[in-house]
Amino acid sequence: MGRKTLPQLIAALLMTLTANAQSTGEIRGTVSDPDGNPLYLANVHVERPGGTQGTSTDMDGHFVLKPLEPGTYTVRISFVGYTTAEVRDVYVLADKITRLKEQRLTMNNDLPIIDISTYARPQIEPEEPGKMSLLASEFKNDPNLKDPVRMIAKSFAGVTPAPNGDGLYFRGSRSDNMAYYVDGVKMGGLSGVPSSAIRSITVYTGGLPARYGDVTGGVIAIETKSYLDVIQERHSMH
Repeated sequence: MGRKTLPQLIAALLMTLTANAQSTGEIRGTVSDPDGNPLYLANVHVERPGGTQGTSTDMDGHFVLKPLEPGTYTVRISFVGYTTAEVRDVYVLADKITRLKEQRLTMNNDLPIIDISTYARPQIEPEEPGKMSLLASEFKNDPNLKDPVRMIAKSFAGVTPAPNGDGLYFRGSRSDNMAYYVDGVKMGGLSGVPSSAIRSITVYTGGLPARYGDVTGGVIAIETKSYLDVIQERHSMH
């Protein structure tokens, strides 16, 4: 009995660890002084309803914040003798690295000043030109919000709704060559996905990750909102 259950327990544990590793993302960046010299041991932390998570920069001024649950964060960077930098609306996707531009801190002259900026997220990642993504905050006012198929077709170049209204196709390929995934589970279409529950939409038009298998027409991957996302939305309404 024990010899049968032990391998099963090990396999289950490995599957859980793999799933957890793929469900989180990270934020990376560099901190320097006004002349561009790296600041060693600058404090970097993220704020989100429920607590904070922090780290320090290395000798080259680099930092990595991980693991982070997908969602929106405010990143605060501080160093003795310099102003505190705050970068808002930094969005983290599962299994993804979010890179901040170099943060140059200025001398504070003993004044409690905070330099505030907003993260500008590129829709197309330079490292993955075949991947485009859209966040809930970017389509919450879309007139096609209640129709995910039309909303995606409108938001991503080269993506067209299929005649049946339930699917999409890319660059002339057939709609049945497209693959749809919701929270990592393959689906037959998007008609049953309420837009209000979508956290992010990612469209792969090339260079598909191995986990999506042999797909010729592209992949639409949707992540739904987590409990923390709902809490944050409620906080923002007050």
